[in-house]
Amino acid sequence: MQQNNHENDKTRTYVPLTKGTMVGHYRIIEKIGAGGMGEVYLAEDTTLNRKVALKFLPSLYASDEAFKTRFTREAQAAAGLDHPNVVAVHEVGEYLNRPFFAMQYVKGRSLKDLIEGKESSLEEVIDLAVQICEGLEAAHAAGVVHRDIKPSNILLSDTGRPKLADFGLATLAGADKLTRTGSTLGTIGYMSPEQIRGGEVDPRSDLFSLGAVFYELITGRRAFYGENEAATIEAIISSTPEPLARYKADVPDELQRIVSKLLEKDPALRYQSAAGVISDLKQLTATSDTSTVLAATEKRSNKYMVGAFELLILVVASAAVSRFIIPGGEEPAGERKMLAVLPFENLGAPEDEYFADGITDEITSRLAQLPDIGVISRTSAMQYKGARLGLREIGKELGVQYILEGTIRWDKTGDTNRVRITPQFIRVSDDCHLWADNYERDLIQIFAVQAEIAGHVAEALNLALAEPKQAQMETGPTTNVKAYDYFLRGREYFERGGRRNRDELAIRMWERAIELDSSFALAYAWLARAHSFLYFNWPEK
Repeated sequence: MQQNNHENDKTRTYVPLTKGTMVGHYRIIEKIGAGGMGEVYLAEDTTLNRKVALKFLPSLYASDEAFKTRFTREAQAAAGLDHPNVVAVHEVGEYLNRPFFAMQYVKGRSLKDLIEGKESSLEEVIDLAVQICEGLEAAHAAGVVHRDIKPSNILLSDTGRPKLADFGLATLAGADKLTRTGSTLGTIGYMSPEQIRGGEVDPRSDLFSLGAVFYELITGRRAFYGENEAATIEAIISSTPEPLARYKADVPDELQRIVSKLLEKDPALRYQSAAGVISDLKQLTATSDTSTVLAATEKRSNKYMVGAFELLILVVASAAVSRFIIPGGEEPAGERKMLAVLPFENLGAPEDEYFADGITDEITSRLAQLPDIGVISRTSAMQYKGARLGLREIGKELGVQYILEGTIRWDKTGDTNRVRITPQFIRVSDDCHLWADNYERDLIQIFAVQAEIAGHVAEALNLALAEPKQAQMETGPTTNVKAYDYFLRGREYFERGGRRNRDELAIRMWERAIELDSSFALAYAWLARAHSFLYFNWPEK
């Protein structure tokens, strides 16, 4: 057994803590964790005959008196907390000039493991959120701001009870606000805007971090994520996370409101205390019971789908009648070429799917302006998204002679903002590629690319374009790329349909697009359509 023969040697700032090492009355069993801000060991409390977790200040900071003082002060504050949803701190001490915590050992896993391991029900998510908030409320009441709320710092006991761990450690390294060290990777993705800017933080900063954790627990995805640290920071400061409903079905509107309020950029607009979050979460479950909310949502969605189905029947019936009654409707097609634009495959991040769909729609609209050609509607073409059918089979089902397909990748890494589009124009009868190309342009040139693609299709079909028509096709709906992005997001939410909150999100996206470009006529048109749809389909109770 290793003895403490170095305890009085202040020149030793680091001694390996191997199995059997005695740290006071704690006997080291094994190392169970490490990060840029600490090393954690499982140990036996030989006095009380129990297992504990010892967390040591990294040797890098052991000789810095300012860090040591701050570490000890924060540890003492955490030790004063006594709450079932907070990991208990038994003792604050020092071993060979290295401060350490002696903490409750939680035998279980972290919230990070839960998120990665399975999809939790909304009832489970809300229950966990309430308990985590209760732990935060106790900490804040004691004057302790955690500053490092993230899934790996929320432990789950064997019974599933969440416990907040690592109080105060995130404040140790000033540089850690903007850098990641060791296993603290990803911490930046949970910091509040004010924390990232290096400003003063208060309990509301913890609530923002809680919102990011809550979002991830519901969707299985980070609320803020970029290809690199700078992109993540930019997302936290200026971007709004995708709606929960994009990744999780049947999320109640009130739950979206709670998460959105937690993630407000301005602390003054955020929840002002954990108690407010707890109250709203409990009210959500108490007033209507989550399962009842979900049932109502599903019923409302089904009602929408029934209406859509009835409308579809009318459209099909009308088309069938016109085909048999209108003279020449049998197939003047021999002269008119028919074309389908299949959904372009998104090769970028999954969250960019809306962008690929939007670009596909824009290309479809431009091709529809070509003379002497019929373009299959977006609705009909979209049913083949992800389908494994051959092009001949798709062409036969749609009744088209030509198909345009392709891929899209939106590169947003670092300062890059480029789009790569690879279209292929194919004749269905013999699967012959009439034309293919590869466009890689800055996002600002996306409208020119769409017009070029339409122009090449026209050339492949030997269609002559008059100058006014060519000019019309080359005109983009806006010159503001950011406004265009908001427009596409809004259209994606609206066309998914079935829920009021999606339509409201679409409206907010289009309003934002109009704020950025007050002459964006297409955004005004879709905004008016959405307001009309909202009025007739989702009347206020």
